[in-house]
Amino acid sequence: MGMTLWIHTLEGRDMSTDSEDHTLMYRYSDDLDSLCDKLGVAKISSFFDSTDLEICMRGDDDETGEDPEIDSETENSYGIDDMVWFDAAAGLATFQTLRASIAENELPNLNEENKTWLLEELDDCITKLKGPSERGGQFNLPIIM
Repeated sequence: MGMTLWIHTLEGRDMSTDSEDHTLMYRYSDDLDSLCDKLGVAKISSFFDSTDLEICMRGDDDETGEDPEIDSETENSYGIDDMVWFDAAAGLATFQTLRASIAENELPNLNEENKTWLLEELDDCITKLKGPSERGGQFNLPIIM
């Protein structure tokens, strides 16, 4: 089973629950982190939230052996307050800087097909963060298994 990233935004208690897979962002996260260092922006991995991954690794059952309740806000077995959130403006700055750099071929080990897909993943994140960034919202990149 492959690992991927999703993107969620949070404004007040309103959390987005729909997301596309951002598999290449996860696959190339070490390379992207190195590029972030070079560009002077926050590392992409600094926005990862491992809550979902940790719950999956533990299993679906809680200590009683029963299926956990589904949280109405997140539609998961954990709530908003269990997740790790980051400033949307900081994420937007990272994604925009990475996107511009990758478009200029600053990630040399990336073939053209993966470059196209990675740019689309970054564009999706930029689009999703513009509004929340302007309104002081938050976001995270949950690691999904």
